[in-house]
Amino acid sequence: MAHRFDALSTRPRARVTRHTSALGRWELATAPPAERLRPFAREYVGWSEHVGPPLCRRELPTEEAPLIINFGAPFHLFAPGDSRRHVDLASFVTGAYDTYQLVESDGASSGVQVNFTLLGIRLLVGRPIEDMKNRAFAPEEIFGEFARELTHRLYDATSWDERFECLDHALTMRMRDPLDVPAGVRCAWHRLVTSRGRSSIASIVQEVGWSQRHFIAQFKHEIGVSPKVFARMLRFGSVVRTIRAGQTVDLAALAVASGYYDQSHLHRDVREFAGTTPGELLESLLPDRGGFAA
Repeated sequence: MAHRFDALSTRPRARVTRHTSALGRWELATAPPAERLRPFAREYVGWSEHVGPPLCRRELPTEEAPLIINFGAPFHLFAPGDSRRHVDLASFVTGAYDTYQLVESDGASSGVQVNFTLLGIRLLVGRPIEDMKNRAFAPEEIFGEFARELTHRLYDATSWDERFECLDHALTMRMRDPLDVPAGVRCAWHRLVTSRGRSSIASIVQEVGWSQRHFIAQFKHEIGVSPKVFARMLRFGSVVRTIRAGQTVDLAALAVASGYYDQSHLHRDVREFAGTTPGELLESLLPDRGGFAA
């Protein structure tokens, strides 16, 4: 059955940032999803870029997972922790990542990215996503005809606003009912997200009423990582967003604000999740929302 992805309105919504330097040139358009989608999708990002020499970025693990629809040259996705092996994908969707991924672009590309919560990507896929951990898939592998038609609709749209409205409609039609996910997993996800990873796993287990072993197994099966790792990803995600904002960062204050015991605790998570030090990560930030250079 064909899917209809008609635009819902013509109200302006995209915020556009442009950059030109020796690195290349790019334009980024960002907007929040429709309100009904915001528990499951955090942000829409449209991009158009042209880089001269290949540009390799370090994509960092957070509590989000992307769906990327690319209209240009394919990306080179290097195996986590191994810069010698890579696959080429134009568009892709991922599950949860608990390590960084190196992604290289070359020449011209443009497209749209949706940053989903892990619960959101679980509902979009329509099944548990443990087998998608630390992996990227062509959207057609996961969504079939839905992905092909969505790509055509987005490509034919004439503005970022029109593309974002198309996404609102398409994702609303596609998302499964949250009740498909066991209540204990939904409760735990909500508790951890609202506390920014600071709720104790023991208290959540007590609230859910399952054994600890069953709770951890169910959460990992549905969301892709254990609740403890998910809590760490929430804290690390807060760090990443603060750094991306481009403001002057005091690492000790950032550690406390993000829920870490101290700066050394933050340092260990940056080492594990990003494969570098906090100082090196700060220095690698590209201007105008360009990401982190690798």
